Amino acid sequence: MEHFEEKELDRILRLSGLSLSEEERELLFSDLSRIVPYIERITEFAEKAEPEDKDPESSGNALLREDVEEECILSEAILQNAPARLDSTFTVPRTVE
Repeated sequence: MEHFEEKELDRILRLSGLSLSEEERELLFSDLSRIVPYIERITEFAEKAEPEDKDPESSGNALLREDVEEECILSEAILQNAPARLDSTFTVPRTVE
């Protein structure tokens, strides 16, 4: 597909159950006509990518790192702005009885 067509917009609107005014329809068609070609280019690029680019495990652990728990150095600074707190969490008024 090299460009977006009216019949595709009709199908999207039918499947989504949306009804749009003619002005809204023209605006959506204009937006999708610009977006769809970019998505197609991304898809083409992804299809041409090397297999090891698609599967990080196939190239070993070079792309992966070990998960390490770290203390957030900003947490205390952030909590100073809290109107109410309990230990290291924000507290908020009860909203459901």
